[in-house]
Amino acid sequence: MKKNILAGDQKKRTKQRSVTQKPSLAVDLWRFKILWGCVAAFFVILVARAFYVQVLDHQFLQQKADAMILRTDTLKATRGVISDRNGVPLAISTPMVNLWMDPKEYFEAMAEHREIEQKLRENPTSARLKRQLAKTNFDLNALADAIGEDREKLIQLVNRRKTSRYIILKRQLPPPTAKVILSRKFQSVYPENDFKRYYPQAQPNAQIIGLTNRNGRGIEGLEMAWNKLLTGEDGKMRVMRDRRGNRIKDVELVKPETPGKNMTLSIDSRLQYILYRELTAAGIAQNARSATAVAVDVKTGEILAMTSWPSFNPNDPNGLNNKDAMRNRAAIDMFEPGSTMKPISMMAALESGKWQVNDIVNTNPGSMMIGNHRISDTHNYGVLDMRGIIVKSSNVGTAKIALSLPYSTMPTFFKRLGYGQRTAVHFPGEAAGLILPSRLWNVSEVATMSYGYSLNATALQVAQAYATLGNSGVSHPLSLKKLDKVPAGEQLIDPKIAQEVLGMMEGVVEPGGTATRAAIPGYRVAGKTGTARKLVNGRYSTTEYRALFAGIAPVSNPRIAMVVVVENPVSKYGGLAAAPVFSKVMQETLRLLNVPLDKPLDLPKSTPAA
Repeated sequence: MKKNILAGDQKKRTKQRSVTQKPSLAVDLWRFKILWGCVAAFFVILVARAFYVQVLDHQFLQQKADAMILRTDTLKATRGVISDRNGVPLAISTPMVNLWMDPKEYFEAMAEHREIEQKLRENPTSARLKRQLAKTNFDLNALADAIGEDREKLIQLVNRRKTSRYIILKRQLPPPTAKVILSRKFQSVYPENDFKRYYPQAQPNAQIIGLTNRNGRGIEGLEMAWNKLLTGEDGKMRVMRDRRGNRIKDVELVKPETPGKNMTLSIDSRLQYILYRELTAAGIAQNARSATAVAVDVKTGEILAMTSWPSFNPNDPNGLNNKDAMRNRAAIDMFEPGSTMKPISMMAALESGKWQVNDIVNTNPGSMMIGNHRISDTHNYGVLDMRGIIVKSSNVGTAKIALSLPYSTMPTFFKRLGYGQRTAVHFPGEAAGLILPSRLWNVSEVATMSYGYSLNATALQVAQAYATLGNSGVSHPLSLKKLDKVPAGEQLIDPKIAQEVLGMMEGVVEPGGTATRAAIPGYRVAGKTGTARKLVNGRYSTTEYRALFAGIAPVSNPRIAMVVVVENPVSKYGGLAAAPVFSKVMQETLRLLNVPLDKPLDLPKSTPAA
């Protein structure tokens, strides 16, 4: 009985477990709402996210996309042209191309390249893989040969800077050469626009114009002095590029470039060439250390020519090793100007009122003692008037005149004419010269100062003083820029005194003077020689000299003042070493400027009939 009851309960439980309860409509509706609620919420989230990304925060994705394909390129400003007064270019910038490399990209692409090579070995017939391999060139040896660099050095450079994004491979290649190299599809090698400074008339103008460094910044001469004006401002252009850096499209001009300002010099390149040619010839013939000259338009103060020998070629990097040849000696070198100061001393004496043109000085016996110092002439000239002192270049006569005046007369007059101070040119490194302070103006210093010792000057200062003398005592500031109009001058010397001293100087180039070789057919010339012993180790040398000639032409209506300085010539006298340079250059200068003759030409003597 009990067994039957247990069997019945077990059967009942088995029956209950095998029958599933029927779902109700309420349960199904609850499930339906939950499912569609989740779907709707997910859809709302997607729509909200899309709205946020595409409308509210669209700049973020735009920036990400732009970062992948857009670049901001620098539009390099063209450096201004430097030209002579006639528009002849003396310094220009030519378009060039720099080649650079992205080493990080190179090695990443190299890894991909090896994977493609592995796939190609597995599938040798794949044309697609072959095309991918042919797209780029990873051969660094071939790249080194193409740009003309050492193979080992280039490979070491790339391997040493694997994570770098920019290394310069070759600077300033001509565009056609760069195009050929880029056509070989070297991996991660890109072009960059640049400019190279070129100087068409190199040696004659190099010391004035100077040069720029590889970044286009002026580092010498007027290139440095006028760097801000010549440089201009770079621009910016937003461009679209592919992965290899090839420009696909110009998107936006962000900022236009502003070219540098063109500068026009007062220099006449024709005269500059003639001057350099004659200085070179004289320097070589005289076995000199250097030769320098300056030519100034006395009517305006414009420097028409200024150069030195030896010079250098700024277009040739190997020519930059001789620093001595790179100096603009006319502005930088100071020296004792010797007897070229005597006409200036004569003007000071005449201005004092104590001396007149026809007054005489007894120079016997050709020397005089001042303390322990002896002042001597090359000969005993006896009694000389003021003109004779200039023509014979008498140190004794000049010193006696100077000592007859208050000690302050000479140095004060010299300062008025620009000695002891920089000129208005403001050339980089220009020297101010030296006039001793007033506490040192004693009998010895004043006497020697009167004939060009005990003071230092530059060739520019001497040229400025002589230009003032030639312009009837009116001084114009010296200028290396071409002037649109004549600046207002300053009357520093009485015109009558200037004319009287100019007449004295005319005798220097006439027979009996110290510079007959400075004469020019058809023109009246006034000038003064100078032969100055050089200081060596604190003492005046007996073997090293500086030969000078400073002159003005034509005397009837002065147009050009010129100074020639020759260092350590074989012929130590200014009349032999410097005066011939003056004559040749001045003659061609007056001809090129169409200056009328002011005296009859010496006609050849007729041959008597047989």
